[in-house]
Amino acid sequence: MFVKDQGRGPGLIALVTDFGLADPYVGQVKGVLAGIAPQVLVVDISHEVQPFNVAQAGFFLAASAPHFPERAVFMAVVDPGVGAKRAILALKREEQVFLAPDNGLLEYLLDPSEPRAARAFDLTRAESTSGLQAPRSVSATFHGRDRFAWLAARLALGEDPADMGPEAPLDRLVRLKWRRPKPFEPDPLGREMSAHVLHVDRFGNCVLNFLAGSPFFNRILDSGPSFALRLVSPIQERLRLARTYADLGENELGLLAGSQGFLELALNQAPAAGRLGLSVGDNLTLALDMERE
Repeated sequence: MFVKDQGRGPGLIALVTDFGLADPYVGQVKGVLAGIAPQVLVVDISHEVQPFNVAQAGFFLAASAPHFPERAVFMAVVDPGVGAKRAILALKREEQVFLAPDNGLLEYLLDPSEPRAARAFDLTRAESTSGLQAPRSVSATFHGRDRFAWLAARLALGEDPADMGPEAPLDRLVRLKWRRPKPFEPDPLGREMSAHVLHVDRFGNCVLNFLAGSPFFNRILDSGPSFALRLVSPIQERLRLARTYADLGENELGLLAGSQGFLELALNQAPAAGRLGLSVGDNLTLALDMERE
């Protein structure tokens, strides 16, 4: 019989979905959570993920996790395969737990350089071992309400995912290979770098799948005019390496390290996405040139 961990205090569940706010879906999920664990705080990260955009949801999740308590439970449901044979996973990374379908949503939480930093568990067939009544019926099209919410509540009340399902090897999880975040480094065979737009925020900034902490980016940022950076595709445009939006002149397109831990294409007080015709999922190519004295 599961006994709540009395030493950890009320839990916290953070939600990321593509449910939107016009329909009753988010309210129903929260109703289930309140019925099972009324003492647990529920925080909305976003419900405006583009429908079915697993990569964008993964970005929201990974960018937000560092700003939450160490024992937070994250429930991320962008689930194009709902009702099909995809697994429901709980990824435990240190003390935080991430509940999501096995469809690549957890991509940005999996660091291939630290294979032992996280463990995943398959909760697809988790049964009630906690005294919490299982859902009376499960809709084939709304597992967010009927499966994920029940599991998230149990996790937030202190149940260990290792007691709820078998371990799932990390190397067998579904991955989003072409959208994995990567260091800002030129192609070893040339000076061009391919990138993908992970997200376009409300200001029109284009978040790319380049990690902001790349030593190479910081080096060229400090090098002044020694490097020239160009956007090659979808259009030809000179880029300025900047530290803040205010560093950019009027209509000057820049590349900077954004607050979410990734590099961004940006304009100062104008939408870069609109000017470049870019949207989530688009590909682009950057070129890095050494300027000659």
